[in-house]
Amino acid sequence: MKELKMYSEIKDLQRRGFSIRQSASILKISRTTVKKYREMTLEEYMKTAEVIKKLSYLDEYKQIIIDRLKDFPSMTAAQVYDWLLEHYNIDISERSVSRYVKKLREEYNIPKAVSPREYEAMDELPMGHQMQLDFGVYNMPLANRKGHKKVYFLATVLSHSRYKYGYFQDKPFTTQDLIYGMNLMFKYYGGTTNEIVVDQDSIIVVSENNGDIIYTYEFERFKQEHNLNIWVCRRADPETKGQVENVVKYIKRNYLPHRTYLEPDDLNLSFQAWLDRTGNGKTHKTTKKVPSKVFEFEREHLRPILFKEKHFSDSSISRTVRKDNTILYCSNRYSLPLGTY
Repeated sequence: MKELKMYSEIKDLQRRGFSIRQSASILKISRTTVKKYREMTLEEYMKTAEVIKKLSYLDEYKQIIIDRLKDFPSMTAAQVYDWLLEHYNIDISERSVSRYVKKLREEYNIPKAVSPREYEAMDELPMGHQMQLDFGVYNMPLANRKGHKKVYFLATVLSHSRYKYGYFQDKPFTTQDLIYGMNLMFKYYGGTTNEIVVDQDSIIVVSENNGDIIYTYEFERFKQEHNLNIWVCRRADPETKGQVENVVKYIKRNYLPHRTYLEPDDLNLSFQAWLDRTGNGKTHKTTKKVPSKVFEFEREHLRPILFKEKHFSDSSISRTVRKDNTILYCSNRYSLPLGTY
């Protein structure tokens, strides 16, 4: 190995009494390099050599990574690593990729914009107690770079294990879409938690009257059918559902950037693969644990549930809207948005 030969020559010159300046002149290398190697033990050098070997493995993808960084300067090393896993199935650690990306940014002057780190409350909830649900929207560039297409998604996370799920579609969510996505979510998790935290979205909640939540008709029926305990909080309430708000940001900042638009079926398949290797497969910064590993224990604490994979809009009923914007069904009165009458 070239580096090992250089290390041996530097150490030999050192033993023979040559100074750092003289050794650098003889070997035609910088004095900084000579000084660095002279201060290393053989064990320290071997560790450094292993890192150099791993970085040289990435040279095969050097130009591809440079082009990617130039096209998307905000791309993080973690995103580069995930992208290499997805497209080239590389066998190398994320730390090595991070070092390599840093080296390329310095060498080719490709600075990266720094985003402030998000924080998350540290409240520890028992296994199977809570999951949080929220929505997101993102503008994805089209493949021909001639415009953008909005994608809409729901995101959920189990509060104990931080095990995540998401579902994408190419139109805004309706109540039927939410129910469809939640049934897929129940299938993915293999059950449900004691409570589900949501915010006051119009497809879930019609109104709140002195603390009494009035749900949309379809969601109320779905809630009763599965005996769900729903906890409705204010919009953008980080103290109550900060975990899922961070998941929405994580999806927007890690998975979606630098990708071109895919049809919903393909996008969901791609997202599922990302969840397996990254979203649920990497150590969580708050818990310092891998969500997929913790979930293996938490799944035993979930309540079994019957899920359905079809939309609930196959059948419908008709009711007359009263002057006070309500309808009657099975002797119950349900409020509708103002102006419905």
